[in-house]
Amino acid sequence: QVFRPSRLVSTSALRAMAAEQAMAEQEAKRRKIDGEEVKEEAKDEPPKELEVDEPGGKKAAALKEKVGFQLCDCTLNVVPAHGGRVLATLTDGGLQYLMAGARANVGMKSGRYLFEATILESMASTEPASGTPRGAPMPRQVIKVGVATQGSSIFLGETDESICFDAEGFTTCDKKKDSNGKRIARGQTVGVLINLDAKSQNKNTVSLFLDGVRATQPVALPEAMQGKALFPVVNFKNVSVHTNFGCEPKCQLPFTCRTMQQMDNKDAVVAPSGLPGKDGKYEVVFPIGLPDEGTFDWLDEFLAKNPTH
Repeated sequence: QVFRPSRLVSTSALRAMAAEQAMAEQEAKRRKIDGEEVKEEAKDEPPKELEVDEPGGKKAAALKEKVGFQLCDCTLNVVPAHGGRVLATLTDGGLQYLMAGARANVGMKSGRYLFEATILESMASTEPASGTPRGAPMPRQVIKVGVATQGSSIFLGETDESICFDAEGFTTCDKKKDSNGKRIARGQTVGVLINLDAKSQNKNTVSLFLDGVRATQPVALPEAMQGKALFPVVNFKNVSVHTNFGCEPKCQLPFTCRTMQQMDNKDAVVAPSGLPGKDGKYEVVFPIGLPDEGTFDWLDEFLAKNPTH
């Protein structure tokens, strides 16, 4: 081909064009391997879904206990409503700064089951400007969903016996935070899948789904949680949360899966009831001790032996 410029081109411009052509030829040579051009790298594709449909056939004896929350396994600022399916928090008089927590009364020791949570309302709690000290932290909306062992803290992420996903897109496992998830918005259905099925490729993992779509890859249980019953836990602040344990999931997953309420009885662990004994009376203990005389050590031992107090 003959290059016929429509106007005069300066010598420096011609040199620049020649340099660009030489660079392009060098780049083409670099991209050749054994006479074949290197193909463009394919975009990262999500890993193949290893979860499979729930097997059919005859099921074992079903769980009779209603899955929900007992007040003895909730913090004092939790306000249950609609039969315990909706949880809200107290937000007046400084309580808007406190985290609320609730642990379900039924855990699982085997199998694969799902529970869901949805932010119904975000409460913008404010205080008068005259009553707020300068530099005081402003209350904000927080939600964490996950699982924990029965004897661990009700606040997710504080011990190595809990796993949780929060609204900022962080996953906390073994007390370590990792930003490998997606943010949770109001109205989204959060699904937490617990897989303790020994026959599954994803055994001993927990996964997060948003509106039925996988939001994180399976998170492996830390050593401290393996072999123990796992209970659903919700932590929240300045929001109201709707929880769903069954009978059907609100958002279908890419595979069929049963909810916590559809659990086989052999897979379930039911926490002790917080109701009073046969006489209908509660037992109240008032510990009395001197400073630095082992009072807190005694309390820890007492609570370990009497978890319902």
